[in-house]
Amino acid sequence: MRRSKINKRALGVLILTALVFVFFIVLTYRTQQATIAAGGMDTATARTYSVSVSADRGEILDRSGNTFVYNEQVNSIVINALTFPSDKTEGNEVILRLIRFLETKEEEWIDALPILLDDAGQLQFEEDRDADIRWMKSPYYLNLNTYATAENCYNALLEEYDLTDAPAEDAMKIVSVRYNMTRRGFNASTPYTFATGVSIQTVAYIKENSNFFLGADAQVTSERKYIGDGRLASHILGIVGAISAEEYDEQKALTDAALEEAANDPEKQAEIRSAAYSLSDQIGKNGIEQAMEKYLKGTNGIKTLTVSNNGRIEEDYTVLPHTGGTAILTLDIPMQQIAESSLARRISAVTDYEAIAGGMTPAGAVVVEDVRTGAILASASYPDFSLSTYYDDYADLADDPGKPLWNRAFQNGYSPGSTMKPATAIAGLEEGVITPDSTVFCQGVYEYIDQTFVCFNKNAHGYVNVKDALAYSCNIFFFDVAQKVGIQKLNSYAALLGLGQKTGVEISEATGLVAGYDEREAQGLGWRPGETLLAAIGQSDNSFSALQLTNYCATIANGGTRYVPYLVSKVLSADYSKVYYERNPQIAIQTNIKDSTIKAVQEGMYLVANETSCREQLGNLQYKVACKTGTAEKTRIVNDTVYEGTDGFLIAFGPYEDPEIAITVVIENAGSGASTAQVAADIFTYYFETLNSVQNVQPENRLLY
Repeated sequence: MRRSKINKRALGVLILTALVFVFFIVLTYRTQQATIAAGGMDTATARTYSVSVSADRGEILDRSGNTFVYNEQVNSIVINALTFPSDKTEGNEVILRLIRFLETKEEEWIDALPILLDDAGQLQFEEDRDADIRWMKSPYYLNLNTYATAENCYNALLEEYDLTDAPAEDAMKIVSVRYNMTRRGFNASTPYTFATGVSIQTVAYIKENSNFFLGADAQVTSERKYIGDGRLASHILGIVGAISAEEYDEQKALTDAALEEAANDPEKQAEIRSAAYSLSDQIGKNGIEQAMEKYLKGTNGIKTLTVSNNGRIEEDYTVLPHTGGTAILTLDIPMQQIAESSLARRISAVTDYEAIAGGMTPAGAVVVEDVRTGAILASASYPDFSLSTYYDDYADLADDPGKPLWNRAFQNGYSPGSTMKPATAIAGLEEGVITPDSTVFCQGVYEYIDQTFVCFNKNAHGYVNVKDALAYSCNIFFFDVAQKVGIQKLNSYAALLGLGQKTGVEISEATGLVAGYDEREAQGLGWRPGETLLAAIGQSDNSFSALQLTNYCATIANGGTRYVPYLVSKVLSADYSKVYYERNPQIAIQTNIKDSTIKAVQEGMYLVANETSCREQLGNLQYKVACKTGTAEKTRIVNDTVYEGTDGFLIAFGPYEDPEIAITVVIENAGSGASTAQVAADIFTYYFETLNSVQNVQPENRLLY
């Protein structure tokens, strides 16, 4: 009997425990349902994703704090993988709806496919998209042979995205979006930017019809903007574009190496990861944007997305993004504007249009350097282009025979003509084959071995010393110096003055070439003795950039110190509280050229500006200046017709008594060096009469380099 009572009691406890357990299950379920209905999140079943949030790029300012490049907030349409249909057909329908809607509103979506239809309706690869095309064919994507055609690639894309039966016009648009989504690493952590700069009305409509545009949403992002129409200093500032596969791999390798080096520093590793690139990032492609990329990029943030079991998404910033650094350039915006406008006007006025008929396009360059530091104050290249419309205009720019994308000031090599003569004079004076007072008799011709050479404009100058020879650009005097000094010594002084070698400036530049034995031997060619005479007056194989000529002129102007030219003086944090980078003047070499040599050359250049070929343009400025002109002939054969052109050059510095700036002007097909002098006059006028008058009265809150 006792045993029976014990079993009944245990059974009662068990039943009661079960009832309590069921009660709590029901209560928990109802609480969860109430939480979800109220808009809360069921954390037990929620999924979380970390999304990188791109930081704004830093601004680019001139030496006084005036803005060259800034960011503007714009509305963008993005596609989120968390709510975008996983079914390809459904996803294609959403993409097509978005495309059609934006097109009805005459708004652009990002069309990045490197395949297009030519005028004959044939599929072709887009020019200058080699990196994208290689990636498309690679094992990472379509896995096609390297020789696959545009049609092969396109057909593979149609199959990849189930579009073989879609109307041709729709299919190509959808393929473009699908290609770029894959290219940019579209996934739960990386949304895809479908369009930028859309109207608020477009944003509102897409948000109101989120079920129709499944996965699409609007975000506020930043867009690179430029002073004026985007043309000012476009060759210097450079462009920003989507990171390529090669660029991404290169940056990833750097990130991986940095992470390995900081293996024992978790805080440093977190910092490195936040600065790493994703396939959806933008990157500087050239110019300052590329040179200062690591400072301008900024530090990405991290946004955590939490998705409940009913599809509700909540987001929260785990790490806030930090805007990139502000780059302060050495350029002066007013001087840059004057250099560009004056160069364009002068090119229009003096260009030889018979040469133009032969395919020699109107073109030129200007560089202005502070002779006391090496800072570049202005640099113009003509023809130019607009950074604001670069991608829209790219096809036309790339096909333009004038090559507007080419930075003639830094990247073009020119035969310098008589601007070489100061270097030859320095070689003769330093080697002792002439003195400031020794003379050579010029009768208009010079016989050397079996060759006859003539003077500039076939003039006979009589007895001339080095100053006269520079003033009148007497070839005979410099022929005589050259044959006494020899090509090897001439070249050593040219190199000492920075000619025919890279200057060390931050952005892409030409190496150039000094004429002589070495180059000819490298080509399997010989060197005739008479070519030494031609090299001494800036002919033969000599090829220098306008930047090199300016730096060479600055070295003469300041008494023999050759500085490394530079464009960036410092980079500050976005709030200006920290200095990330600072550049002090850097001496490339002390030439140790004798004061008497420098003085003789400077005096000869003074005569050019004030008594001979350039006195009309440069002789009546507020302060005296010095210069040397040069011309270089060139020919072009078109349809058996020979067209001749003559490039004009000017190197100048001022004020003469206490030099501050050096200028080089190059105008292709200008006819003469003197024809370029007005451009230098305009720049000197601004510098002397405007800049000097206000240099001690700077506006508040301005940044000076």
